[in-house]
Amino acid sequence: MSATVIPLDKIIPEAQKVIRHLTRSGHKAYLVGGCVRDLLLGRAPKDFDIATDATPSELRELFRNCRIIGRRFRLAHIIFGNKIIETATFRANPREDEEGAPGPADELYIHRDNVFGTAEQDARRRDFTVNGLFYDLAAEQVLDYVDGLTDLASRSVRTIGDPNVRFREDPVRMLRAVKFAARLGFDIEDATYQALLSHGKEIEKSPVPRVLEEIFRLLRGGAAVESLMLLRECGLLDVLLPEIAPQLAEHPGLLDPYLQEIDRSVASGDVPVNAVLLVSLFLPNLLSLFELETRRQAAPLDHISDMLAPLCARLRVARRDVDQAKHLLLIQRRITQARMRGGKLPPSTLHREEMRPAFGLHAMVYRVQRLAAGADEAAIAQEIAAWPFPGPYLLGGEGDGPRREFAPDREPRGGDRRRRRRSFDGEESERPSVPAAAHESTPAAPNRAASSGDDEPLLDEEEAALAAFVAAMRSGRDEE
Repeated sequence: MSATVIPLDKIIPEAQKVIRHLTRSGHKAYLVGGCVRDLLLGRAPKDFDIATDATPSELRELFRNCRIIGRRFRLAHIIFGNKIIETATFRANPREDEEGAPGPADELYIHRDNVFGTAEQDARRRDFTVNGLFYDLAAEQVLDYVDGLTDLASRSVRTIGDPNVRFREDPVRMLRAVKFAARLGFDIEDATYQALLSHGKEIEKSPVPRVLEEIFRLLRGGAAVESLMLLRECGLLDVLLPEIAPQLAEHPGLLDPYLQEIDRSVASGDVPVNAVLLVSLFLPNLLSLFELETRRQAAPLDHISDMLAPLCARLRVARRDVDQAKHLLLIQRRITQARMRGGKLPPSTLHREEMRPAFGLHAMVYRVQRLAAGADEAAIAQEIAAWPFPGPYLLGGEGDGPRREFAPDREPRGGDRRRRRRSFDGEESERPSVPAAAHESTPAAPNRAASSGDDEPLLDEEEAALAAFVAAMRSGRDEE
């Protein structure tokens, strides 16, 4: 662990501005939570959050660039261009305020969280000791009310207070315990671990959108392999993902090669879109869609729906993400055809940005299959670089590389683009053997000649998917 004095150059100027403006106005304000934890560990924080004694209404008066959000947990977003400093008022444990309220005697679930308090009360109501640290910018010191520095030094995830109570107050905390242990490489403290084993079913009480978001965070946090292993060990996988839990119980490392590729992408700065994360959970059962013979199967769309529908319905996955997942899979045979036989993708339909996650998914599956066949990394990289498509092949919707299109820019057709409303529901390890697609047993060098006469015709639904995929991706981009 690094020294407890954090250099100012490690703290973004926008967070410093907010804290100094609050202190000049007579308020207490500290960096809090994950950013303090990460800075003390020598990691780069993803976000800088602030806790203060100023109420949401006072924050709105102090900052013109302030927006109040949330109902269950009201807080302020102070906006500086494309950066947001999340600022929350000190809070106390709301259960103390709810004493005497009607309800079952053993009901601990927190239904509201807007009881204001002191800095110490705010620290003690947080989930884990390593997340309950404050940093006083002016005094250049860590405020530790929960013995978080000790757990940070011992690399332990420990709840603040009785874990049996804290997990029943907010069951999503169990998923967060797994997330922090996996991402930081920490151990889960014994009492906290035993509570995980005892209260897994409590997750069913949590709002479905929060559970879904935590699943996506586990998968895109850079430690997806470790996260899934911990979920399985704690018995949480059966509750969280019952659709795949039985198959993983029989074949524990089945998803590891794909999740390792996702972790590798995240480490390089390529954050996968939700649709790729969704598809990755079912990839071992969907590999036939990456083969040229897929066209001989009956109704590939039905096969995709049979795989995805139960989980998507139970977790209320946004329709846009479900549609994108289907389109990502439906166009894979066309990509395989173009790669292996030199066929051309329709330049008038598929543009560079919209195709990026589809190519990224194809490259990910190809890498897994070639690694399972014994190929080395350098050979695989050369093979992928020879593909007749513009790279780089990313799992996210956007990238830092040069933007190249399949076709020159065209004037948009007026009235054709419809905005669709967002759905509310909305270290290296040995790679296990995975089934490889038949046609990948010996990688074929791509034929760049325009041999369109050798291409097999696409199914009608695959042709439709090419157009629908672009429409779905553009819709998602417009709504953000």
